[in-house]
Amino acid sequence: MYYSPTVVPFLRQPTRDACFLSGLQIHGMRSSLPLPSWKVMSTQILFYFIVEDFIFYWGHRVLHTKWLYKHVHSVHHEYATPFGLTSEYAHPAEILFLGFATIFGPAITGPHLITLWLWMVVRVLETVEAHCGYHFPWSPSNFLPLYGGSDFHDYHHRLIYTKSGNYSSTFVYMDWIFGTDNGYRKLKALKSEEVAEFKTS
Repeated sequence: MYYSPTVVPFLRQPTRDACFLSGLQIHGMRSSLPLPSWKVMSTQILFYFIVEDFIFYWGHRVLHTKWLYKHVHSVHHEYATPFGLTSEYAHPAEILFLGFATIFGPAITGPHLITLWLWMVVRVLETVEAHCGYHFPWSPSNFLPLYGGSDFHDYHHRLIYTKSGNYSSTFVYMDWIFGTDNGYRKLKALKSEEVAEFKTS
């Protein structure tokens, strides 16, 4: 089945957001003054990244099992060379399944609306950057040692089969712990050797 990468995600987004916000109000989300301090917002967003990475890793890894890959996740992998909008190009079941990872942290902490918006903006920017296909000098992976980024995720999309590895969302600690980034690390080491040889010759 074909899903338009430019239209379908954006048609679903307002409905998804409205349902999500209604649910969070039940869980204690605030939108009144005073605004939370930067320390509170930063701590909550860091917590959301840790929780999201853990849940996303396992959910994404499950989506790479044979049946789920064939019937659900292969839609997202139609693009072997991803670009920013393909970050949201997925089967509806996958959007619900992996979207749970993004909303779980805010659902259990009941953040201020500003914190939630900031989290969602940062999360969308991260996933678009991971799918942009370019490793820029200002990419976060140049400054944050455990950040995956586009180079890390491009490797995942390059191998179109169920055991491609590199399942992490933002930070790569889960792939490192479980060894699912071994192929990527070997390729990166090989490229480093080639660059070193080229510089010496």
